[in-house]
Amino acid sequence: MFLPSSLVTVVVMVLAGAAADSEQPREGGRQRTEQVILLRGDEAPASHGVRVAPEAATLVLFDTPIALASEDIPALQSFERAEVAESSLVLRPSVELRADAPLKLTVRFRDGRSPRQVQLVLTSVRGVVDTQVEVLREEKTEAHLVAELAKLRGVCAATEAGLAALRARCARAGLAGLFVSGEMDREDGVKAHRPEVEPARRGVSPQGHVTIFRTGDTVMVGLKLENPPGQAPWGPGPARLVRLDARGESLEEARLVPVVMEPERLVSGQSALVGVQWEEPPGAPAVAVRLEVVDAGG
Repeated sequence: MFLPSSLVTVVVMVLAGAAADSEQPREGGRQRTEQVILLRGDEAPASHGVRVAPEAATLVLFDTPIALASEDIPALQSFERAEVAESSLVLRPSVELRADAPLKLTVRFRDGRSPRQVQLVLTSVRGVVDTQVEVLREEKTEAHLVAELAKLRGVCAATEAGLAALRARCARAGLAGLFVSGEMDREDGVKAHRPEVEPARRGVSPQGHVTIFRTGDTVMVGLKLENPPGQAPWGPGPARLVRLDARGESLEEARLVPVVMEPERLVSGQSALVGVQWEEPPGAPAVAVRLEVVDAGG
């Protein structure tokens, strides 16, 4: 099994003062670069440009033994330097190769693996010459592709299972959803009360009453926040929750809980409803809590 053609990545790296040829770039000459051509599972011949120049040799390296197409060999006789080794080519034309009349070389790979050949299109480009080109192949067998497909299917199945749970939860919105899902206390329902609060007087400030809603072990604090006129835009990050006992001491380490607000960011003079929800440990509820809600930017 082979992948569709044209799955090829070309990476060009500019050398800083290094060159494959022994000559150095002449004043006002071409910048010398290296190029890597990566072929992936391409059965059909693919064409790739190689920039050559009379003043520098281009070394083309392959990861397997090669053979040039016999019909292309005569065209290299006009080159100042044309060497064909077991797994490399050295090319240096005697004249510039125009873009409208490039020299095309078909290089065949002798190991029989896919892709079986590649076509190099030789041209001369003003200001640039490839002093080294490396041609690499990355073959993926049918067994490898089947294994990758099975892995992807497993990931998709796990993701879909997670999404199914989220979809079911979203479908059970509102009080009816809380009851059906079992999150609402069937005996006492939802209780609400307005506690004493000590709001901070910095930045955004609570408006009106703060209400605590509770059902079972689920607690939600709802309030309205206002970003006073003249203040910078404000958007909440996670709230810092500290659960306290009757003496005002912490029952546990502070934890971060998500904050829900619509809209997600308040501009100067704007207000919005805010909800913070968490779960209380069964049988060990806090007497009081301290909530710190700060801007997401710190």
